[in-house]
Amino acid sequence: MAGIRYDYVAAAIPVGTAGCAYAAITGLNSGDIDVRTVSQPLGTGERYSVSDVAIGLGYGRQLTDRFAAGGQISFVQETIWRSSARTFTLNVGTHYQVSERGLHIGASLSNFGTQTGYSGRDLRITYDNDPGRFGDNGALPAEIFTGDFPVPSVFRLGAGMPFRLSPDARLDVEVDAFHPSDNSESVSLGSELTLGERLRLHAGYQNAFLKDSEVGLTLGAGVMGNSPSARFRLDYAWADQGRLNSSHRFTVGVVF
Repeated sequence: MAGIRYDYVAAAIPVGTAGCAYAAITGLNSGDIDVRTVSQPLGTGERYSVSDVAIGLGYGRQLTDRFAAGGQISFVQETIWRSSARTFTLNVGTHYQVSERGLHIGASLSNFGTQTGYSGRDLRITYDNDPGRFGDNGALPAEIFTGDFPVPSVFRLGAGMPFRLSPDARLDVEVDAFHPSDNSESVSLGSELTLGERLRLHAGYQNAFLKDSEVGLTLGAGVMGNSPSARFRLDYAWADQGRLNSSHRFTVGVVF
């Protein structure tokens, strides 16, 4: 979407009889962007890129037959050309099954961490202490210090309910409420229709009530299959991204 590349890789292994440990790597890259200045609005001939990476380790456990909890610690870094900011964040979440094959609720806190700031080569400049004075050193080495800022965190509260439409059809309906630290609250809705335990159809709406939202309707489909040694899942999703047009996502899942 808009030349932006997003990559995500994760792996999980069982630990004991009721726990699971996992690792995940998330990456985002803007692609090359032309450098423009006030005096050279058409470009200087240089190009830069923005990249983000998050490396996380987590553990989750089924504490009772209905209640589960988990947490993840991540190293997060954002790089803009030759300057970067880095920090550690904490994610925690819980899930409670109110009734068997019925209502379930969950809550999570994401990206809770310390403040961070940018540093790097692009912030080192030359400085003229008195531009109107001749004969002094007009190229003093200096550095621009950026203010520290908190990592945007978000609290989520969600609920879901399955509905058995027929012996071969089930409809799952989900609703999530979001409370971010740097934006207004919003609500997302989602549904999944499962036919014969193999075909799945998806529909939803992202971030309703969010001020100046650029996202909205989502649609998708997926298929489940089995092989002698594994189960697999193939999914496709389309999402409205407002002025960025639409995005297409393909997901491949394998369970050994």
